[in-house]
Amino acid sequence: MMYDVAIIGLGPAGIEFAKESLKRGLKTIAFEKSSLGGTCLNVGCIPTKTMISCAEVFSKMCNSKKYAIDCSSSFSYKDICDKRDKIVSKLSGAVEKDLLSKGLRIIFSDISLKIENNKPIIVSQDNQYTADKIIVATGSTPIFPKFPCDCDVLLSSDDLLKLDNLPKNILIMGSGAIGVEWARILKTLGSNVCVVEKAPHAAPACDIEVSARIERIFKMSKINFYKNSYVVSHDNGCATLSNGENIQCDKILCAIGRKPALPAFLDNFQLEIFPECKTNVPNLFVVGDASGSKMLAHAASHQARALFKTLFDNAKYQISHIPSVIYGTPEIASIGINEQDIKNLQDYKIFKLPISFLPKSWCDDEIDGFIKIITKNGFIEGAHIVSKEASALISEIAIAMKANMNINELKDVIFPHPTYSEGIWEAINND
Repeated sequence: MMYDVAIIGLGPAGIEFAKESLKRGLKTIAFEKSSLGGTCLNVGCIPTKTMISCAEVFSKMCNSKKYAIDCSSSFSYKDICDKRDKIVSKLSGAVEKDLLSKGLRIIFSDISLKIENNKPIIVSQDNQYTADKIIVATGSTPIFPKFPCDCDVLLSSDDLLKLDNLPKNILIMGSGAIGVEWARILKTLGSNVCVVEKAPHAAPACDIEVSARIERIFKMSKINFYKNSYVVSHDNGCATLSNGENIQCDKILCAIGRKPALPAFLDNFQLEIFPECKTNVPNLFVVGDASGSKMLAHAASHQARALFKTLFDNAKYQISHIPSVIYGTPEIASIGINEQDIKNLQDYKIFKLPISFLPKSWCDDEIDGFIKIITKNGFIEGAHIVSKEASALISEIAIAMKANMNINELKDVIFPHPTYSEGIWEAINND
């Protein structure tokens, strides 16, 4: 069966490529082995953000007197999980309905790939499919370390979503976005949480000031944090760290990263992935997490659009600056370069503003955080924000960077008051 486009995997990258293909009237088929939406919708972004939202409401109820309100507070973990699962199911179903209505043919099955005469062929349920362009968008899977541990103790974030009850004591390996978000969720809902990071500071991919603020958040939240450490064993409810510490825990969440999940190739074919989503097979492309690029849903979608324009519009393959967000209270958002990665600091100018400078932060009782903007020759090279609504603020920075606005142009933008967004204007005028 011959198609213009065949897509393997309907996560963010696959869905975006499918939409673009259908808009052009291309004969398109897609293969998905589970539910539409990939890791993000099913076991990542959407379920965890739902749980963060529930945890934040519970936290506000527990601290309602700060808002001049007195109310009781309790929750059912089962009800939170039910709410989460209903949202995931609803959104996944909506995506499927939308794509089908646009004319996409979807086959729900696992697939294999074989290469014949240097051409890729998809094998599914004893049928073979070919296409002018085959897009591999099969996502990623969690990375697990090797150390002695019972299999029911060591969990991925996928596994954590399957638990019927909150773990009483949990150790989280890794302090990236997944580790920080789950630490916040579980601590707020009543678990004893310990985070272990192999690097010398929390969230090693973040700007150094953000990392320091995360460590402060852990301390204020009574989340135990061990840096320069890793787990070497677990036995009888106790984890032993490389620094000799023993940590009581009935579950260990492994949040040390993810790796590409590629489809199986017949005849032991070895796939090589090159820049711009290309491979060692003509007309076979790998996009999103599977390509090993920045593993974020919006990055995967953007990459898919860039690839489509390259293949069908003869455009130059181009990726914009990619923002990242760690959710919770406060939110943590970043884009562009980190201060510690700058070699010649004298060539840059850094603007900083504490969030407590903004009246809106006092209205919301959300005064913890800062805005940090790194510029060179008057143009933004990076930004790091710890604040309520940081996920929205970083989008404004991303637009300015994409539009190549200089600081003086940004100063002419009128930001509403009182808001968190005016903190960007205040920051660049705080020199």
